[in-house]
Amino acid sequence: MTTSPIRIVLADDHPLLRKGLCKTLAVESDIVLVGEASDGTQAQHLCRELQPTVLLLDLHMPGPTATETVVYVQRHCPATQILILTMMDDDTSVQEMLAAGVVGYLLKDETTDMVVQAIRTVAQGKSWFSPAIAKRVVRWKKGTSTHWKFLALTAREQEILGLIAQGWGNLHIATHLNLSEQTVRNYASRIYARLGVNSRAEAIMWAREHGICQ
Repeated sequence: MTTSPIRIVLADDHPLLRKGLCKTLAVESDIVLVGEASDGTQAQHLCRELQPTVLLLDLHMPGPTATETVVYVQRHCPATQILILTMMDDDTSVQEMLAAGVVGYLLKDETTDMVVQAIRTVAQGKSWFSPAIAKRVVRWKKGTSTHWKFLALTAREQEILGLIAQGWGNLHIATHLNLSEQTVRNYASRIYARLGVNSRAEAIMWAREHGICQ
């Protein structure tokens, strides 16, 4: 029985890295590179057009943020698995991507063999993390679910959750943080999704119950 190849879209704004990965993937009979993107907008468009098996995504590129690209791809390409490939190994970056729903997080200093192995693993819908990242993920998940959910919020989302918990309205928050009211609404929606609540009232209750705001 013939198995369909793993179709890859590679999104990274460094041409030399893309060139190197292209050479690496070209020798793998079960992996086909179907598209290359140098910014978030191109990555989104290519994924929607090509519906790849795996999106190999750099964390920092021009255009939409990695989180915005992840959300877009999940909405328009539900069968595409997302593997982050980055130099960023700080807790905030890792937690934000995990909260967004990526299945893998790979550091750029890994060997090419490990990159190929990671691609094959996430193509099956399984998780793959660089060893240094995997240790932290295990440690975080051994903690309380409350701790994990709060850490998975970005610094801005944590700030806005705190203000929501104090009873501030969207307009008040927007004025205080110099944001548009619509931007605050968007933040609030993402916060609700990540906390697993359905409304502002439930978010306030969650925050107060877990000591985010007394």
